[in-house]
Amino acid sequence: MVISMLWALTIGMAFLLTPQVEASHGPGPTKVNTKLGVVVEGSFEMTCTFLGPSKKVIIVYRHASKEWEPQLSCNDGAGTQIPRHVPADGGDPRLMVTGWYADGQEWKQCDLKGWREDPKGKSLSCRTPSGDTMTVTCTKGRCARP
Repeated sequence: MVISMLWALTIGMAFLLTPQVEASHGPGPTKVNTKLGVVVEGSFEMTCTFLGPSKKVIIVYRHASKEWEPQLSCNDGAGTQIPRHVPADGGDPRLMVTGWYADGQEWKQCDLKGWREDPKGKSLSCRTPSGDTMTVTCTKGRCARP
């Protein structure tokens, strides 16, 4: 019985002391689904490309202690092609790239799956249900080698 209690205490302490990563918020109160984003490391250069009339935004999150926090974004209100430099954080080099689109009155997260070869670098893209597209092309840096 004492061994069972010690075993339970050990498991409980391990769970409490292991950092649990939680998703932070996307646009508005929407939670980020980390499975729909792509994690990269280090600083990189990227170009955001938007096609179609619906509202779209690409957000790069940095990994903070227990959450992913927005670091920078590019949106279609600034044009159809927006270059950005994404600096690395001195602590944790992980960054997550994900896309969002307006669907009626709420924001939905795009599923940016798989790297593709692009003439200007490696890219991630997604198509919204309305047929609009957003693409993130990594032109320099480790983003091109996730």
